[in-house]
Amino acid sequence: MEQSDIDLLNTVPPYHLQTLAKLRRPKGQSGNIPLLSPSTTIPEIAEHLFHPSTINEAIRSLNDTESLILLELVSCGGRANSRDLALYLTSSGALNSAKENEPLSTSEQSSMLYPTPHPHGLFEQSLRRLLMLGLLFWGKQTNFAGRDYTSGVYDGVLIVPQAVKDVVNEIASKEEGIQEEQPLASPKEIGEGLRALQRTLYLYWSHVAAQREGLPLVNSGLLSRSALRQVVELWGPEGQIEQIRTEQDVPRLLFIRLLLMQLGLLQERQGTVHAAAAEIFFSQSVLERARRCYRLWLETPFWNELGHLPEVVVRPGPAPLDPAHEEVVRARRVLMDRILAEQPGAWYELSAFIARTKLYTPYLLFPRQYGPRAERYSLGSNPYGWDFRLRRGWLTHREGWHLVEGGFIRAVVLGPLRWLGLVDVNSEANPTAFRLAAGITLVTSDSPPEVEDVPWGRLIVQPNFEMVALAPVSEALLIKLDRFAERLGLEHIAQYRITKASVTRAIQMGLHADTIQQILEEATGGEEVPQNVRYSLVEWERQARRIELWQGATLLEVDDPALLDALFADEEAGHMLGRRLSPILAEVAPHQLSTLQEMLWRRDYLPALVSAPVQDNPLEHGRFGAREPQWKLHEDGLLQPLYVVTDLYLAAEIERVSERDEVTGWRKITPSIIQRACRAGLSLDVLIRFLQQYCEGGVPGSFLIRLKLWGGGYGEQPGIQVEQAPLLYLQAEVLQDLLADEELQHLLGSEVAQQGRLVRVPPRNLERVVELLKDRGFVVE
Repeated sequence: MEQSDIDLLNTVPPYHLQTLAKLRRPKGQSGNIPLLSPSTTIPEIAEHLFHPSTINEAIRSLNDTESLILLELVSCGGRANSRDLALYLTSSGALNSAKENEPLSTSEQSSMLYPTPHPHGLFEQSLRRLLMLGLLFWGKQTNFAGRDYTSGVYDGVLIVPQAVKDVVNEIASKEEGIQEEQPLASPKEIGEGLRALQRTLYLYWSHVAAQREGLPLVNSGLLSRSALRQVVELWGPEGQIEQIRTEQDVPRLLFIRLLLMQLGLLQERQGTVHAAAAEIFFSQSVLERARRCYRLWLETPFWNELGHLPEVVVRPGPAPLDPAHEEVVRARRVLMDRILAEQPGAWYELSAFIARTKLYTPYLLFPRQYGPRAERYSLGSNPYGWDFRLRRGWLTHREGWHLVEGGFIRAVVLGPLRWLGLVDVNSEANPTAFRLAAGITLVTSDSPPEVEDVPWGRLIVQPNFEMVALAPVSEALLIKLDRFAERLGLEHIAQYRITKASVTRAIQMGLHADTIQQILEEATGGEEVPQNVRYSLVEWERQARRIELWQGATLLEVDDPALLDALFADEEAGHMLGRRLSPILAEVAPHQLSTLQEMLWRRDYLPALVSAPVQDNPLEHGRFGAREPQWKLHEDGLLQPLYVVTDLYLAAEIERVSERDEVTGWRKITPSIIQRACRAGLSLDVLIRFLQQYCEGGVPGSFLIRLKLWGGGYGEQPGIQVEQAPLLYLQAEVLQDLLADEELQHLLGSEVAQQGRLVRVPPRNLERVVELLKDRGFVVE
């Protein structure tokens, strides 16, 4: 017996205590019991009242309704609101009343939602007997008024003493032990809903993969109208396409897209959704994929159920793609514990399940520390910082629980759990009940899966180039077939046709005819592919590869053909290489560059890794890659290397505009080489930029003048004329007037041409300037 049980006796009215003493007196004791003093009699009453034998005797005297009420109270922790308990028992049909068994809607007013208490009602009479037997105690919700036992209506908190809970739990554990002794079939079946989800994921992914430009997004992150229309026409609700304006209007399709992005099967790049590699994911078993999808929804905030409450206005509320609050993620886990506690296969009314969930988790979305229940739906009294309102006014705490928390439960059950294939509903249009789907315990369990996937159906390749994949069809096989064949239909079986266009498209994507034949042979169970199909595949590949333009290809070049022979013969390196293009050149398989590079490092090779499209002929296209300087350019045109080994691509380019110096062995830029290169079409500006970028310190000023003279950078008249006569610097209007003056016009010479520029040279420096100009290559007059 706990001290809390004695405290319960101290709170009951004296007449209730006297009633308990009379009903629980030992057999044979006189019926005339005087008025008892609490200080002396409460411990004695408690010792007898809460003795296990006394409690067992009282429990055996209960009828079915009374036992049900007591067991439900103990299951939810021994404390619950009486009206919440009455609502659950009424909505679940546990109380035998035709009126009470009618289903209730969560949109009704609070007075209509909760059953009207009646002193002679079945629920109230059952509570009265439990109170009189001491198995239950009653505490008022507030302290504004005392408890009125005589009214027969018990609106308040029902409390089960700890001693009674211990006895009830012991009885329940014994009954569970008896049930566990009976052999139960372990759930190994995976429901159709789980398989349907995987098929939907594949179809959505394949649709995006077929779009070369991807699916465009608007600024809010949702699909554009054109992309949304494509998706809705494939999988959206029939007959409602004109009513759908944004992706938020079809939450299931939005959930599927966001789930695919969380799985890494779709990626957003520059405002467009593109498909990523999916072979690894779909190669896993259905159970492994279903578990991964379930865990992503349960543990990550990519989906926000509070944005999908049916009859509540949330202000300001979440944006369509706002992540869920941490309290929402926590509430999911709590709710899943409640759902998984229900019996598999049994149907549960949503309204009854919501009412029962309130008994177990009254603070589902709004933790107690954020304020009283009456204010939890107001701004500043909840962790979300939102106002939860009705369209017609404010929410009360009782009405609010069934519309906000209840709306959250509906959004979870009829949303993600239904879409993930974990629950079944009684109606697709207007569901009011649900049941746990087959395989839900396998998906939600953390233990290693014991179930084995059903063997996938076999592929049949026909001589008319049509293929039939028998049920059950593997999504991994469908992805492979999509690469080189056209899909004709996909229901219980998959139908494909191999065409020249589909094979050519596959070859352009990097597939080979022998790879296609290998896929077909594996899918057919080792049966030989028809001869005409094999011949056509080889011939179509030959025709497609007459002229090839490769983008993003990786090539391996060696100096010794024997090394390439050894790599192709090596078991480890062989699968990293594609076709051999020449004795010293081979194609590297996609996504194998880093692996091949590490393997060569282990074998004491140091391969040079260069990006050919950037470095190929930079003097032609004028695009220079980011490289450190390779030379130091001297005033005489000598290129002094800064490293023992110069960048191969840059060295090849510098050879086009230089020659080998016999004295130093370095490269040297000469007039004849520059003149020949410029006549061949080389741009002098590109050459100067090349030298400025890849020469340490740039191009010396004196050599820059020579370079421009050699390459014609100064135009047709590179000479310099020395004017030693006096000059007048004046405005054009003044010069015009002077030339019109009769006395001055005979004294002035000709006007200096405006194509050039004049610069002052002190007389003492003139001789040295002329000498240096001639040294640079200018003709000085």
